Amino acid sequence: MGIIDVGIGFMLLITGRPAYWVFTGAIAYWIGGYFAERFALFAGPWNSPFLSLLFATLGIFSALLFHRWAARVAGFIAGGFLVYQMPVALGAQADWATPLYFIIGGAVGLVLLLLSFDFALLVISSLTGATFILRTIHIGNIDQASMFLIFTVFGMIAQYLILQYAKPSPD
Repeated sequence: MGIIDVGIGFMLLITGRPAYWVFTGAIAYWIGGYFAERFALFAGPWNSPFLSLLFATLGIFSALLFHRWAARVAGFIAGGFLVYQMPVALGAQADWATPLYFIIGGAVGLVLLLLSFDFALLVISSLTGATFILRTIHIGNIDQASMFLIFTVFGMIAQYLILQYAKPSPD
């Protein structure tokens, strides 16, 4: 599932805000993978990919039905995800993280999305995309923190440019 995580991470870096259904689908994919690791519903190697893709499909449909509210719920989960997985992506341990920290991170993500949806989703999806990529792969001798910063800034710039070019000109 590593190559799928990297692909989803790059999709989040580029289209996290412009197509927020990708963001909700990616977070739902992570939830499906989490549940597949914890509960073995089916025997065999297809347990995790099947459940992850099922959750991702449900996440995309919920974003298409409930629009920004589904993205805000996904933002809550992404905030908690970042609390647990960002240290791992940067090469540290997340032994200190408890469910309380997950709730605090989720609350921060949700409040940011309620205050400024576009900017907050741009930042959260860039951080989540970089985390998806770097928790799976390690790029040569380059420091993980440097790569995290590069991926995050790339994602923010790419999404900003896509949002600017998607708007009609005032002419």
